[in-house]
Amino acid sequence: MVMEKIVSITKQGQLTIPRKFLVDLNIRGATKAVVRKLGDTIVVQPKHDFWSLSGSLKSKISLTDKELRTARESFGRSWPQKS
Repeated sequence: MVMEKIVSITKQGQLTIPRKFLVDLNIRGATKAVVRKLGDTIVVQPKHDFWSLSGSLKSKISLTDKELRTARESFGRSWPQKS
């Protein structure tokens, strides 16, 4: 189903995506997006990151978001870097 809505684009190039679209695309809070120019059309596609996958993988490990971020930062510091 095609949904269409007229929105404004500010001088800074910002636009507001209607809430219904965000809900339908399961976007909660800040997220990244890929923007493509196809002829005279602009296509905006959400780019979900690792943290947005919460709950999609089953595990017996139960950590809070804060604990997961701390573990990620620790892993990043201890992982060998390329020379």
